[in-house]
Amino acid sequence: MALNPYFNNYTYAPTQNLIEDIVLESIKQYGIEVYYIPKKFNKLDKMFGEDILQEYKNVFKIEMYLENFAAMGGEREIISKFGLEIKDEFSLIVSKKRFEYEANKLPVMDSRPVQIESPMMGDLIYFPFTKGLFEIKYVDNKHIFYQKGKIYTYKVDCELYKYSYERFNTGIDDVDDIEKNLVNGIDVDSDGVPDYSQRNIGLDDSQYIQDKTSGIIDFSEKDPFSEGNY
Repeated sequence: MALNPYFNNYTYAPTQNLIEDIVLESIKQYGIEVYYIPKKFNKLDKMFGEDILQEYKNVFKIEMYLENFAAMGGEREIISKFGLEIKDEFSLIVSKKRFEYEANKLPVMDSRPVQIESPMMGDLIYFPFTKGLFEIKYVDNKHIFYQKGKIYTYKVDCELYKYSYERFNTGIDDVDDIEKNLVNGIDVDSDGVPDYSQRNIGLDDSQYIQDKTSGIIDFSEKDPFSEGNY
């Protein structure tokens, strides 16, 4: 039996607009304010989909709803063959209408096939109150499947950002300093906070260790461990 022709559940614009306004208002009331930073490609290899001159330049502020306020998800802190890795993850929900409105204020990016209309994998999200920088790993535009026949939100899954020689020119000092600190040899933790241990000072590890321990342990072949006591 076909659907009842006297009820319109999927194309009635007033109901769709009402739901969209409620969703937008809810995110504005219970969400958090973040900076959205789209990726800009300067030398894109269309065959392999890679760019050695990736840049983060444009930015806009928008409200998003944090799906889980209890704690970060993902594998968290794990020990791998590369040492300690922090893989904090979380999901954010953003209004489709609000995102398109803010994104349309940006200049058209020739490196993208179209003007920014939706979140994309590889774009970044910056949290001002924690100074954390996160990368979008997946975008789900159908996590609420056509309620009343329309999509109202995007859900983005994010992971702690790992620097890989991208250029930053966003105008946000805390974000741009990530690149500056790494170029100057200052290690940056996975949460974006500089670690002034100065691990990369231009010397190899062995020479660095010897210089730091010269007054503690004698590394000569004659008396390597006794510190001159024998």
